Amino acid sequence: MTDVSAMKEQQKLLYRLQHIIPRSLGTSSFYNNKHEIVVPKTSDAPEDVEFQMTWGKVAARIWGPPDGRPVFAIHGWLDNAGTFDALIPLLPKDLRIIAVEMPGHGLSDHFPPDIAYNYLDCFLAIERFAGYLKWTKFSFLCHSLGATMSMIYASVFPEKVDKLISLDIVRLETTRPETIDVRFRKTVGKLLKYEAEIIAGPEKPFSYEEAVEKCISGTFGSLDRKACDILFKRGLKKVGEGYVFRRDRRLLAAPLSFAPKEDQLILARKVTADVLIIKFTDGPDFETAENSLEHVEALKTNCKRVQYVTVEGKHHTHLTNPERVAPIITDFFNS
Repeated sequence: MTDVSAMKEQQKLLYRLQHIIPRSLGTSSFYNNKHEIVVPKTSDAPEDVEFQMTWGKVAARIWGPPDGRPVFAIHGWLDNAGTFDALIPLLPKDLRIIAVEMPGHGLSDHFPPDIAYNYLDCFLAIERFAGYLKWTKFSFLCHSLGATMSMIYASVFPEKVDKLISLDIVRLETTRPETIDVRFRKTVGKLLKYEAEIIAGPEKPFSYEEAVEKCISGTFGSLDRKACDILFKRGLKKVGEGYVFRRDRRLLAAPLSFAPKEDQLILARKVTADVLIIKFTDGPDFETAENSLEHVEALKTNCKRVQYVTVEGKHHTHLTNPERVAPIITDFFNS
């Protein structure tokens, strides 16, 4: 082996040790135990914090008193913790809400090049955070993709979740056996394309107005200018005279994962938390009404309370018109 080859092998080994292999077998190995969370001075002023993982950092916003009722807030696909900035101030002040930004989103670091994203990354991250914070019982306030992960978590760890609020989605979009091969084929192609683009260099900067236009058109009008301004505080990065999105481009490709309907129904029957599903009238229909109803009925197997409410608005109504959902969520928390 040449000196150059030997050096490359050493670099690969060092990378694996630093980013992939846990430093110990305990859950605490994923965190910097010396990290201290600064307590917000008031319940209305969030505190931005970071959690150190072996591969990088995960960003979060903390709202409410340190002795408040613990709540995890998880954003949707390609969004960030800012998605709750307009809603949380309208909720009960006794809630200790930690809005976590999943890897590759917002101010959280991106995964290394050879680690792919998967919906279940969120599921694993929740368990890590719960262990770090020493939360043995908590609630979820989640939107879209974040809500689907909280639903799965609540089925695997039912004893840890007391309330679950799902905004504009019932469950993870199910994979169809007849098209799964086509989906995977497209995903592989897109991932390789985005990886090549990332290696080639950063994205071409665009103006702030172009970023607003991209987000409004990309969400079919679900976001408005004010909502974009809020999300861009954590989702946009200044580069020269222009801007680029902070999110990892690889997230634009569908994940290489399965989500069969039958599996999700089995999991739904294991959930014991009180569940509130708020569906927006003009939000995307990921499934047929019949399939959604079937999942809601499955939740009723062991849940003491399952509430399904429709509210006028599009997919980001909790951000654009939080006053429409805040009273419903408040009543649910106080019940």
